[in-house]
Amino acid sequence: MEAAILSGTKVLVGDNDLKSQLKDRGFGELEGKALVLSIIEAVYLVDTDKMEVLKGDKKITFEELVKIGSKKEEEFYNKYVVYKDLRERGLLVRSGLKFGTDFRIYDRGAKLGKSHSKYLVHVVPEEYTCSFPEMAGRLRLAKNVNKDMIYAIADEESDITYYLVDRVRF
Repeated sequence: MEAAILSGTKVLVGDNDLKSQLKDRGFGELEGKALVLSIIEAVYLVDTDKMEVLKGDKKITFEELVKIGSKKEEEFYNKYVVYKDLRERGLLVRSGLKFGTDFRIYDRGAKLGKSHSKYLVHVVPEEYTCSFPEMAGRLRLAKNVNKDMIYAIADEESDITYYLVDRVRF
């Protein structure tokens, strides 16, 4: 199995074959000669046996990667469960950080750089509550960039419920 290198909270892929395969499938960002994967992408690829991650000569396990991700982000495991579900549905999933949310979702078959994302996804735990102004703010941002807003609620059993939020005008 091909391997990538853990560097802090990023994972670097230098192997040309693996790098090319992953880039074609919408993973990572090219930086110089390496493909840089987010920790959530690396967790997914390790979980699905597509790649190994090494730190020095030591193989990093799925659990260790989740622990690294959990130190970096709140609700990391819930975000990972949603990420994996969306990927398994054939959707292209990218970071939504610049839109103040967890993920941007592209339609099946979309190519990065040639298509625009269609949805913004905000992952929340089952016990999550928010005010209407907070929800309206997220919705307004999504609409301002021509996207639909989805809340993904992950419960304790890792079951996910997706809610598309929209406004109604009469």
